[in-house]
Amino acid sequence: MTDASSALHWPGSVALLLASSTGGVGQHVRSVARGLVEAGASVLVCGPATTQDQFDFTGVGARFTPVEIPASPTPADARAVTALRRALADTPVDVVHAHGLRAGLVAVLARPAAPLVVTWHNAVLAGGLRGGLSRLVERIVARNVRVALGASADLVQRAAALGAADARLA
Repeated sequence: MTDASSALHWPGSVALLLASSTGGVGQHVRSVARGLVEAGASVLVCGPATTQDQFDFTGVGARFTPVEIPASPTPADARAVTALRRALADTPVDVVHAHGLRAGLVAVLARPAAPLVVTWHNAVLAGGLRGGLSRLVERIVARNVRVALGASADLVQRAAALGAADARLA
């Protein structure tokens, strides 16, 4: 009989990326980081410094590098792209997994060498100029990721409709 923990062993390395968060996405990333660390992976979490303060990613065994990604697009996104590139150059990983469209856009623009996975956590509900910009971001992210994961079936369908080569429910 095999030990269950050995069946879940994966000695790879993952970078988890998130934008500003005060709840669900941050808690989810902390949970994913914990599970990966427990499976033997090396985990780097990149996100705003306030997310480390709130969710304590290092407390579950991950490393943390600040990458300031605000909730809404700004010209400062260029700094986030540069910071992510620097973090990935300092700590090469096997997979980059961004959570949410804001983090997904920064990851796409950073063009990591590792495969990019983006989890779509929320539907775009905004209208007007902001909604149009968000729909453009959806399209860019969908067409530039290895795998698009959706937190619900409608998000998987949306990613596939926008051109994701591989869209799955997660």
